[in-house]
Amino acid sequence: MGGPSDDIGDVSWNAPTVVLSFPSNVSGGPGHHWANAIAMATPIAHKGVVAGSKVVAMTTLDLLTQPKLRAAAKAYFTDVQTKTEKYVPVIGPDDKPAADMNAEVMAQFRPAMRPLYYDPAKYPTYLDQLGVKWPTLERPKAAD
Repeated sequence: MGGPSDDIGDVSWNAPTVVLSFPSNVSGGPGHHWANAIAMATPIAHKGVVAGSKVVAMTTLDLLTQPKLRAAAKAYFTDVQTKTEKYVPVIGPDDKPAADMNAEVMAQFRPAMRPLYYDPAKYPTYLDQLGVKWPTLERPKAAD
């Protein structure tokens, strides 16, 4: 149910693209919310990402080694996807990003966020860094 999220709008209107979907979050979650963000840090989500990454890698290999596949993608892009609709970007070449827009808020909260930045040199997962223990499928060892 539903579809993936991506940030490739400008790219996908200028070149053929491939969008692959794979489960890496809890189904039916509240979208762009902290609950979905932390759910993606769980071991089961990691397994979904690893499986999806394998699909991305093999698809990339197929595209690199099969010229006919690239030609078909280009033909679809030209003859179907952009045949009658042309993209007009909302942002012009002289527009500058509003980098200062949230500067005051970020200056206020960044010091409190810094200790929560993930440090992969010290911890195997972000959950370990936060001290969150998740149940596993392994049986606990018997007490001696």
